[in-house]
Amino acid sequence: MSYFIDKLRQIMRTQGLTQQALAKMGHISNNTISKWLNGQTTPKVKNIEPLAKALNLTVGDLIGDFGNKENLTEADKKFIALPNNKKQLLLKILQDIEEGL
Repeated sequence: MSYFIDKLRQIMRTQGLTQQALAKMGHISNNTISKWLNGQTTPKVKNIEPLAKALNLTVGDLIGDFGNKENLTEADKKFIALPNNKKQLLLKILQDIEEGL
């Protein structure tokens, strides 16, 4: 998820956002944002979508460097090739799985 961390840091820098401001925007705890930025945890799907919306971005903007396809796994490539409605369905399934854990 280093792309996600790099992207989040870039957004914070360019928009002048603190961890606290970002947490408030995404309705996420400051501790969670801190753990993401320090690489201690990875974000859950249920947290990425509201954060992306708050930042006026897509989930893909936050979690994947789709411009650099050489670093993508085969699964990433298949996911990218899906229509958006199927991507959203898969993200919903992942969220349901996470909530069931």
